[in-house]
Amino acid sequence: MSVDRLDDDDTPAAALDAYASRETDVPGVPDGPEPRAEPQDRAACHADLRADAEAEYRTYAIDRGCERVCETEQTIVTPAMRSIEAQDPDRYLVGLEHRLKGRDRIEEKVDFDMKKWGVTAEQAFANVKDAIRYTLQYPDDKYSQGVRTDIERIKAEGFELVEFRNSWTREEYKGINSRWRVPENAQLFEIQFHTQASFEAKEETHKAYERLRVLPDDHEEVHDLRACQRHVCARIPVPPDAPDVSVP
Repeated sequence: MSVDRLDDDDTPAAALDAYASRETDVPGVPDGPEPRAEPQDRAACHADLRADAEAEYRTYAIDRGCERVCETEQTIVTPAMRSIEAQDPDRYLVGLEHRLKGRDRIEEKVDFDMKKWGVTAEQAFANVKDAIRYTLQYPDDKYSQGVRTDIERIKAEGFELVEFRNSWTREEYKGINSRWRVPENAQLFEIQFHTQASFEAKEETHKAYERLRVLPDDHEEVHDLRACQRHVCARIPVPPDAPDVSVP
């Protein structure tokens, strides 16, 4: 049987073309005209091979990404967050058991970005900003200064601030969300800063948030879901100076 040889500079597309269009020599059968697949059949075979290859590459990229996330969380980020937590007994980490985003949600995000932006699976995985996430909870009267102090502690651990969003003036969500980068490998992670009331409200409205995340803005459910969020958040006391917490 003859085997098509691929040069070093052949592209994956060329490899798929070569595989899909290969011919076989059968011992004992004279050479002669051989039936060839119709062009549309060859195109369909080529498309199937490409789809299989892309699916395997997607799975491989997500597997590798999840392994990297777990290693970074276990060896770098969580030890640092535990160290930061130990420096102030007035506030603590909550929901630590949920510090890793579920694989199903990661796959959903990767698929969404690949389809919407036309990026590779690896690029889409790199855009998942909360594969690792933490929440620090403070007493109301120590919230604002506590957040400011902890931001400096996080920076002192060597992490790079990427995004800082203060939502204490919003009607549908209260709290502060931040995104950070691990300099060793550019892995992103999220830290939320809450009071007990704002954290409980976030948990209470989580289903509404998840539903809103996948609905178009003009869907009939959107109005009621946002009204539910506003109703819950209206009960949250705003800590002194919380809306003014910012970063230099």
